Amino acid sequence: MNASGGDLSRLTINSSLDWAPVWSPDGEQIAFVSERDGNSEIYVMNADGSEQRNLTNNSTYDFGPAWSPDGEQITYHSNRDRGAEIFLMNADGGDVRRLTDNSSNDWSPTWSPDGEQIAFVSDRDGNWEIYVMDADGSELRRLTNSEAIDHIQLGRRMASR
Repeated sequence: MNASGGDLSRLTINSSLDWAPVWSPDGEQIAFVSERDGNSEIYVMNADGSEQRNLTNNSTYDFGPAWSPDGEQITYHSNRDRGAEIFLMNADGGDVRRLTDNSSNDWSPTWSPDGEQIAFVSDRDGNWEIYVMDADGSELRRLTNSEAIDHIQLGRRMASR
């Protein structure tokens, strides 16, 4: 729909759940999660809904796509190895790399505006905290340390008790 709420059009048509859409930085594409293959996979389509294509194709669950500021890469979390880990792939689905590697859960990756870092949440220290790492997975550090559950949602930090 347009910014005023009019001109609504449906972009996906299938009997499965399609969710978590995110715009590419240039506004030309939308990455989203779909369960049309029996599990959650990352898809991308043109902004008008055309050319829908599966970027991940495995028997596990992939969630939370986030575009790099230059639109060249997408980060997401997946349980394909164990727990949930942060992965990075090219915007066409190629060159998939795992950025985190631990037995806990790493979720909700989001890019810094300059594309140099990726923030995410993890329970690796026994409580959900916000972490940041360089875009290549190096220089990991915890940003929060509280009894509250810290989480990244649409680029905002949310704390709840």
